[in-house]
Amino acid sequence: MGARGPPFPKRSSSVSIRSATAALGLAAALLCPRPGGADPSRITLQDAFVLARQHAPALVEARARVKAAQGPLASAAPLLRENPQLDFQVGPRRLANGDSGLDVAVGLAQPFELGGKQGLRREAARAGLSMEEARLRDAERLVLGDVAAAYLRLLEAREHLKLVSASAEATARTVQATERRYEAGDVPAVDVNVAKVAHARARAEVQVAQGEVSALQAELEGRLGYRAGSPVTYEDDLRGLARAAPRTAPEGAGARADLVALEQEQARARAAATLGRRQVLPDVTLGARYQKEADETVFLGTLSVPLPLFARGQEARLVGEADARRAEGELRAARIVVPAQVQAATDRYRASRDALGALEEILPLLDDNEALAQRSYDAGEMDLAAFLLIRRDTLEARAAWLDGLLRVALARVQLEVETGVLP
Repeated sequence: MGARGPPFPKRSSSVSIRSATAALGLAAALLCPRPGGADPSRITLQDAFVLARQHAPALVEARARVKAAQGPLASAAPLLRENPQLDFQVGPRRLANGDSGLDVAVGLAQPFELGGKQGLRREAARAGLSMEEARLRDAERLVLGDVAAAYLRLLEAREHLKLVSASAEATARTVQATERRYEAGDVPAVDVNVAKVAHARARAEVQVAQGEVSALQAELEGRLGYRAGSPVTYEDDLRGLARAAPRTAPEGAGARADLVALEQEQARARAAATLGRRQVLPDVTLGARYQKEADETVFLGTLSVPLPLFARGQEARLVGEADARRAEGELRAARIVVPAQVQAATDRYRASRDALGALEEILPLLDDNEALAQRSYDAGEMDLAAFLLIRRDTLEARAAWLDGLLRVALARVQLEVETGVLP
């Protein structure tokens, strides 16, 4: 942050005003979230969450996978997997005496699975649906975390643009004042050049900051999967969002969604492997048959038993067992990684919060330093180089404070992402 430009005048009442604005902005964001209607002109963080849930590509895909996972469950829901089969045969017959007759045969057969195969299919289908639902929740957790981080970076970029814009205006006034003093013979010509150089640097920083705001807004819209047809203002108070306490998961909320997804994947794979092993048990087909041959009528019961000599469920068994072992290994590793991620996010948040507290202690001093330096320079008690140095130090300190706000807000978001708390 060392090259962000000259200082920036700031009234001593700005801290209290900003605190009041932060409180009001945070209350509005938490208590009055808007539904994110079509082409809103002012979007808060809560609105961004609503838009992300509706339009984010990752969530659209995850919801489609949940819909697709309902298919196997619907297929396995009936009592029997196969439909009964009705067959009908009819044809002429010439009798021994030369007369003509008619043969008719009607049969009805129903396949039955043995070994609880249909129950295993239901178990695998339910686990598959639960897995996709958990993956949807996990995708939502990650997407909303990315959206919140992008939103916070956009807010910080907008505040930084205000900071460097005010600095550019201040350096323009310094150029004018230095030129007047040069014409009066109070300062050398080099001071005029130094002031103009400082002003040029400040204007360049404004251009960079404007481009960063536009780029971050485009990145946010990409994460939302939503681009408004009219100009949109993304607004919230960065300080209020940074000071908000991290949300905690309600008691009994259970494991994080990615862990649940792995557990359900393991259950599905085990059911599929068991189903593969049960394929060695032959399915049977029971039926009844009516036959009429000329003037003779026959009623038959039928039984069909395939012999599992070649197809014995080898693929389903091997694939299911391999998937179950893989899911078990991933789940074991995730149960170690997730607590470590939560601990790391907690430590980072606490450190960022404490560092911000140290930076906020010096904010009143920045106003005093800038005012004193301005008076000293106007009175001729301080040369231009020292005055510009103090102004730049002041600007860098304020920029560091903005960075601190962003760091705390991002750390809070990451902590909520790791604990699995959804906004």
